[in-house]
Amino acid sequence: MHAVRLFLGAAMAAALTLTALPAALPAAPAAAATKGTTYYVDAVHGDDSASGRDRAHAWKSLEKVNATTFAPGDRILLRAGQRWQGRLWPKGSGVSGAPVTVDAYGKGGKPRIDGAGQVGDAVRLFNQEYWTIRNLEVTNEVPPTGTPGENLRDLRGIHVSGDNSETLDGFVIDGVHVHDVTGQVNWIGGSIADNAPGVRFQTGWDGSKKTGGIVFDTTVPDITAPPERATVLNDVVIQNSVVADTSFAGIVVKQYTGDGRNDAGETIATATGWGTRQSADDPRFTPHTNIVIRNNHISQAGTDHGCNGVYLTNVRGGRVEHNVVHRTGTSGIESYFSDDVTIQFNEVYETQQKAGGADSNGIDPDKGTTRHVVQYNYIHDNGDGVLLCQFAFGDAVVRYNVIAGNSRYQIYLHSDRAASAKIYNNTIYNDKSAYLIYGYGSYLEARYDISDNVVYSTRPATLTTSPTITYDHNLYGGADLAVPEGDEHAVIADPHFADAPLDGPYGTPETGPRLETAYGLRVTSGSYAIDTGTRIDGNGGRDYAGRPLYNGAPDLGAFEYATARGAKGEAVIGTVRGPSGNPVAGATVTVAGASATTGPDGRYAVKDVRFGDVTVTAAKDDYDQATVTARVRYGNVTTADLTLTPNSTAGSITGRVLDQAARPLPGATVTVLDGDRPLATAAGGADGGFAVADVPMGEGYTVRAEAAGHLAATRTGVTVEPATETDAGSLLLLGPTAETVAEHTFDDLPAGPLTSGDGLVVSSAGGSVEVVETPDGKSARLSRTADSGSTSLSRTFALNGIVTVEANVMSEEPYTSGNHWWGVPYIRGTNGQNAVSVAFTKDTIVAYEGTATKTLGAYEPGRRYRVSTVIDTVNQHFDLYLDGRRVLDDAAFRAPLDAVAQVDYYANSSNYGSVTIDDFRVSQGLAVEGAAGA
Repeated sequence: MHAVRLFLGAAMAAALTLTALPAALPAAPAAAATKGTTYYVDAVHGDDSASGRDRAHAWKSLEKVNATTFAPGDRILLRAGQRWQGRLWPKGSGVSGAPVTVDAYGKGGKPRIDGAGQVGDAVRLFNQEYWTIRNLEVTNEVPPTGTPGENLRDLRGIHVSGDNSETLDGFVIDGVHVHDVTGQVNWIGGSIADNAPGVRFQTGWDGSKKTGGIVFDTTVPDITAPPERATVLNDVVIQNSVVADTSFAGIVVKQYTGDGRNDAGETIATATGWGTRQSADDPRFTPHTNIVIRNNHISQAGTDHGCNGVYLTNVRGGRVEHNVVHRTGTSGIESYFSDDVTIQFNEVYETQQKAGGADSNGIDPDKGTTRHVVQYNYIHDNGDGVLLCQFAFGDAVVRYNVIAGNSRYQIYLHSDRAASAKIYNNTIYNDKSAYLIYGYGSYLEARYDISDNVVYSTRPATLTTSPTITYDHNLYGGADLAVPEGDEHAVIADPHFADAPLDGPYGTPETGPRLETAYGLRVTSGSYAIDTGTRIDGNGGRDYAGRPLYNGAPDLGAFEYATARGAKGEAVIGTVRGPSGNPVAGATVTVAGASATTGPDGRYAVKDVRFGDVTVTAAKDDYDQATVTARVRYGNVTTADLTLTPNSTAGSITGRVLDQAARPLPGATVTVLDGDRPLATAAGGADGGFAVADVPMGEGYTVRAEAAGHLAATRTGVTVEPATETDAGSLLLLGPTAETVAEHTFDDLPAGPLTSGDGLVVSSAGGSVEVVETPDGKSARLSRTADSGSTSLSRTFALNGIVTVEANVMSEEPYTSGNHWWGVPYIRGTNGQNAVSVAFTKDTIVAYEGTATKTLGAYEPGRRYRVSTVIDTVNQHFDLYLDGRRVLDDAAFRAPLDAVAQVDYYANSSNYGSVTIDDFRVSQGLAVEGAAGA
């Protein structure tokens, strides 16, 4: 076994120098005030009858050590390169300034304590305090059998615990290597139907998540008659260590609460409430205090049962910092029922789902977590980046992190209503997922403030919105993202990263966290992320790379920009606006002979302008030229805003006229009206495009398009500014009738199982799809009875423009219990994302309006409802009708929809019950009979 060491690289050392951190806990006790005795242990040449007080008279066995009560200042030194099988449990305690220390002596690898799966704890302390354990190799493995998980037991590597109702102080675990601990996986909740060898569900709080590499917890002498006071662990430091392939977790901190269960799942313990937390000021909550976990490498890459890297629970005052957490299961770093915890400077990557765990996130402030700060972390290539899962209550700040390349959600909003989170100045880079910031259902009733981030995606991706989510001053770049409407200060631009995408190097036991790899996502000179943010109080004082805040005006994202060393010039940036404050696009801005053109938001950037005083000029046809002077200096970009005054009183309106299938409609007549008064007219071209010139400046205009054989279409509320081209978008003209594309009544099919055919694709996984007799003919019934695959009836298309999807939907039985969510339908684009989602669930009809769910009312079991969606793929919205009554009008899609590619009636996962579908029809155009307003 080769030696492994951790060290801080130069970049990290610099970062530490610039960091304003809370007062650090002592890494090790001060110089001993009490001079103790040193004892030597030699597994090969030792003798238990010897004194043990020098190398020549070393003890031999763990039994000798375990039978000795040690005094403050004593040292127990195990000979390097040697191995002991069994359990190390020396007795006694140290005092403040004079701990008892376990360490190595001599040359060679770390002395190895091998529990061999025969003892619960390979190294144990119980009702003891002031101990330092250094430089040991620890393992506790039951050999595998032919059945995965069959060898898992109630095992730990290093275990510190107690039950004496006292505060136990002063523990340091330093430089150890704990590996291959085959601890069983016990989950708090879940379903016992999912139990597997070595994996159990519904074990409760005390029975769960207490096996692994290094475990700090407490208990009581009698679970049926607990004492009045909890045992509390205080001043714990776990540092400079490697923890590999241990299950359930790498490092665990946990308090007792009194919910122990017997094998039948019945609670047999008397509750104390010490470890669970009912509110932020729960008087029974008695957490451990002052816990530091730093400079460790934690990996579960070699086990399918490693389900947490760090599981930090029941703590008040904790820091998890400078760790590498690699390929763990469920959560890299998870906090639960804790208060005042900072998680910083960690690299967390490749977290996976393992052993029945539902999650695969990098960092998770979970249930009942308050005053949590997640900052300066590099979180990449996990399932989810940051999971905010603050059930019941909680508050968190997520700032100055780099979150990149996670495969599902970069940030997952999953907290209950009483929770809140501030998410600011992160750099979020997505190149794998269809989701950037995502949440759903009641979890969107928590308060989330999302500001000053750089949000970049190489592909279309969802940003969830709801009335309690505030987006402000974020930069959105890369793919065409659906920018949240509430972000009135959004910057839509390429951030101009220094070196993206990121491809390593990543952290190892030898290097520690490779936080500098994420420097590739620093923005470069001229980026619109520079100097466009907002000043935030209590911001931590530094950026991801250690640069002090702020350099000039605040920047967006995790990095505060500064001029590169050796630069001979800098960028001049700014915004060109008209007298009303609206941006002027297409203006030419010239600085020192170089020029740039303003974008739709009026922004410009002229790069590489030599240092010194310069003249900045903006010009555009039909505007008077504007000029300002500016000074370009080393250190930061120079901002120069300009105002262009028009020398005209008229503008123009452009757009396109399409038919109901989104095909160009040439020759249409387009009229601009001020009320009923025509102002200007133009004819559409061969591609359907039009341009109406010389429209007087004004507001509230209507644009009307007409063509023979089609119904007219209008766009209202159009504003025209002088010398400005206003885009009225695409106007779709419906034909006089809708064209049926597909129709299925099921009446001509035999009763019994329905199979794929006639354009329909059937999946009976988890239940059945069958044709059944009904009073008015036949219907397709989808029933779901098992948690397996998807029970589905779908059809694929390639439709654009105005598309109507209709069916009669009925839920036959009243809802009783369990999960019950039937998509009726889900409508997807070519990317497979759900753009329109309508559901029957628990006696209620709901739909997604944008990324928020909206309750539309109750349904009556046994009654048929005509569910009709009218989709506009061009303008990206839809109407929803129930029995011909419009209940959603111009609703936003849940995700961008390039075309109607699939219509699917289905349920999956643990949703059960049945629905019937009849008279399924898809049409091009508006096909809702008896359509009426809401």
